[in-house]
Amino acid sequence: MSFFRATDTGTILMGPGDVYTLLATTAETEGDYVALEALVPPDGGPPPHIHHNQVETFYILEGEMEITVGGETHKAKAGDFVHVSKGTPHSFVNRSRTTTKMIFTFVPAGDIEEFFRESFKETEDRNAPLEPLTDAFIQRMLEAAASHDIEILPPPESPA
Repeated sequence: MSFFRATDTGTILMGPGDVYTLLATTAETEGDYVALEALVPPDGGPPPHIHHNQVETFYILEGEMEITVGGETHKAKAGDFVHVSKGTPHSFVNRSRTTTKMIFTFVPAGDIEEFFRESFKETEDRNAPLEPLTDAFIQRMLEAAASHDIEILPPPESPA
């Protein structure tokens, strides 16, 4: 199925630290992939994790992002592309002082869209205040991750 997504028309999902817009849904791509735009404010980003069933890619549109893949950290900037193979531990964090805008994809789509919909709250205003990081959000995300074959890892040890 072919389709066109006009600017600012995708479903917006918001959580603590990040705002995601669904650019291509599982249904629209017939399960081939899911694509999202991410707005990641300073210090935003997920904990280290593994997608066991999907390849994930990142393309930085604006700003910078520290992306760690398999223990190797890259400072990605606008125009940089990162590929994360299935089963590879990875994370990203915005260490800059401005919001980073990027596109990321998951191939195949699998049930990754359901993870995002279960973890994050749908909104119509991408500029609404971010959801606070609460125990309830963490529990909701951990439960969604467990049911969608995403392994959340402990944070890396800080250098002594």
